Amino acid sequence: MTLNLHNSSRSIVRFFLFFTVGYFSEGQPSENLNVAGNDISEEEIKNILFGEDAIEEEVQPLEKLAQKKKWIASFSAKLGLGYSDNPMYGPYISEESGYLEMESELFFLRQGSRNFMTYLYLFGDGKWFEGLSEYDLSGILMAQAEHTYVTDDSMNSLGLRLRHTYYDQAFDFSDLGLPYSMQVQSNKSEIVPHFSHRLSNEITVKMEISGGSERFEDPSENNSDQQLRLALNWQVTKKVNLEAKVSGRLVDYDARRRRESDGSLLTEGKLETEKLGFALEIEQEFLSPWIKAIEMKAKVDGLEDNAGGYYDYERLGAVFSYSVNLEKWLMEVELGRNHFRYGHRMVSNGEKFERQSFTNQLKFTRSIDENWNAYLKWNREEDHSNSRDYEYFSNFYSIGISWQQ
Repeated sequence: MTLNLHNSSRSIVRFFLFFTVGYFSEGQPSENLNVAGNDISEEEIKNILFGEDAIEEEVQPLEKLAQKKKWIASFSAKLGLGYSDNPMYGPYISEESGYLEMESELFFLRQGSRNFMTYLYLFGDGKWFEGLSEYDLSGILMAQAEHTYVTDDSMNSLGLRLRHTYYDQAFDFSDLGLPYSMQVQSNKSEIVPHFSHRLSNEITVKMEISGGSERFEDPSENNSDQQLRLALNWQVTKKVNLEAKVSGRLVDYDARRRRESDGSLLTEGKLETEKLGFALEIEQEFLSPWIKAIEMKAKVDGLEDNAGGYYDYERLGAVFSYSVNLEKWLMEVELGRNHFRYGHRMVSNGEKFERQSFTNQLKFTRSIDENWNAYLKWNREEDHSNSRDYEYFSNFYSIGISWQQ
């Protein structure tokens, strides 16, 4: 299954050691990374790192830096204290706990010429919980490396991305019929060739193919997957960006058994799933000192299995986020909702299984000086369903400091 940290808000995670998120979330670079004495915006670094593929507009500003220093390095770290009323996402029993959270990022960039760009990004984020005997440490460690070539006319880019991810955290596996309160340890390696072509100054087409293999502590969950993602990016104005994405994914489990529509196990055959999706994103930046940016995302996808349809579902989701600047303060708000409808799975009252997932995040950041910031953050996740086993809520509150160089 896709473990998306940028959306999957199972942000009960992240232990310090260097690793990176490619696509999911919470592994975003700091608001302003100071590289070799020059500020590079979050959007520039995000586009370079997470591929919306290192196209020329992001590469060009780095040429002057490359003339001074071929390898550019940046480092950031966070340390905070927090409290959660249900860190294991239990539907019936909630065990509250305090926690210590840590995060670190390390970024190396090399641009030898205007045509080539190479980077290494290491990221780690984690929590240490007090008083939870079976769940005292949760984290994600990731490492990503990429080499990209841009043609002389700046119309095309071609690159290869390598990524390895280690998870040790609680996950919601309800889309595969598993309980909420489940600790997962896994290692996933991926190889991701990507290509982009600029149709005009405002419109870019992107294609990404990935193949990965994931290994769990429980061998029955081991799987391999292949994905294809196509995107059309339209820079409507300097402050408005629109992107449409189409994706497909095949997952082949090594030993997970198939199920009939009623959930009974089949004696032969291994589970395979196919997933198709469409997403639309629009982002608006503002010159106003009161509003920094507004972003809206909508997505629809569906999953089918190779058996009785027990795992089949359709999902409709939306995310709204905005950020506000006020002198030395930055406020960030994100609201998300996903509605899952299962085509064959039934609950005890005879209805088809449905569930709704809600995520909320509120974060305040105050600048102390050029390198130091303080933050206050609240996250809430909540699920509603016509099956009591899949209803829960969980809040995370934290306060801390961050440093970047």
